[in-house]
Amino acid sequence: MSGRNGTAEGGSWADGQARSWLILALGVVTTGFGVAFAAAAVDDHGKISLPNQEISGVLIAIGGGIVGAVISIMVARASDRATLRHLTDVLEGSLTSTLRSENARLASARQLWHHYFLTKLRGQYVWHYEQYPFHLSAHVGSLAVEVDVETDSGHTQKYLVEAFVRHERLTIVSRKAGEEANVFEEIYPQFDGELSEYFGLGVVRTWDATNIVTKVILSRNPLRSSTGSPLVSSRDSPLPQEDFAELDRIWEQGFKRLNEVLPDCL
Repeated sequence: MSGRNGTAEGGSWADGQARSWLILALGVVTTGFGVAFAAAAVDDHGKISLPNQEISGVLIAIGGGIVGAVISIMVARASDRATLRHLTDVLEGSLTSTLRSENARLASARQLWHHYFLTKLRGQYVWHYEQYPFHLSAHVGSLAVEVDVETDSGHTQKYLVEAFVRHERLTIVSRKAGEEANVFEEIYPQFDGELSEYFGLGVVRTWDATNIVTKVILSRNPLRSSTGSPLVSSRDSPLPQEDFAELDRIWEQGFKRLNEVLPDCL
């Protein structure tokens, strides 16, 4: 049934466009008649009588009005169709998102975030950097974007990144697009939307197929090294090893200031 409706809609749109082009042609022809009449009515002295001026003026005015009106309608139709398609996409994405929140609670998270996380690669602990462009998510009541992630083998894969807020906690869940396996979950215990940096814990299976609980950081601006240079990379990739200690220090200072990880009961 949807196929039939789509065909009918497309036919109606095409019919409307055809009629618009016919009316536009009529306007052009009418304008042309007015110009031609004025040229033919010029006497040997290069003058045109007042009645002939009025007739040619009316034809040109009517033709010009038709042309202007049709062009305006065609532009408005194209704009309305694009707007309708955009609204449909937003609504579809909003309704199919599985992680939902009150839309007002997501306002402070709906921006570009610089994301840092510690993982394990070929037996070595490394800090990675990537961006979460939540400002591009137009979904109502949810945050969901796709990001490109470079794998250990050098290939680029698309990941779906979703976020939701429960009270003061922000949770981010990312996974390979189209798959449910290897989910990366992050929890930021104190997310009030007012600070420039937030520190949390993440649970993920590394490229070494090891399940880890790790350190994660969200920042409105790029973090900076001890030398003052921004800690960023062109895409998801390990940051320079000389910056690892500084990132560890930043996370330790930020997370443990407001949170306590319980010790073993021994």
